Amino acid sequence: MKILCLTTFLDGRDRFEKDDVRSVTDEDGARFIAHGWAQEQGGEAVAAAAPAAGETTLTIQNGTLGLGDNHG
Repeated sequence: MKILCLTTFLDGRDRFEKDDVRSVTDEDGARFIAHGWAQEQGGEAVAAAAPAAGETTLTIQNGTLGLGDNHG
C-alpha cells in the first residue's frame, strides 16, 4: 500500500516525514491511517477524532518500593 504522510512520526526505527510518499504493508498502512498519521495515496484525508472535553482521566497510582538496607 502506498501512503502519504500527514505528519512526522516514528514507527520503530523508521521515521516518516510529513508529505513523504512511502510503500508499507497493508497492516501498517491501515494502522497509520486509523491514527490519522497518513492517508492512502490518492485518497481523501480523514480527520482524526479529537477526544471530547472531560474524557481524560489522570489516575494516580501510588506505590512504594520495598527498599531497605540489608547488611547480613
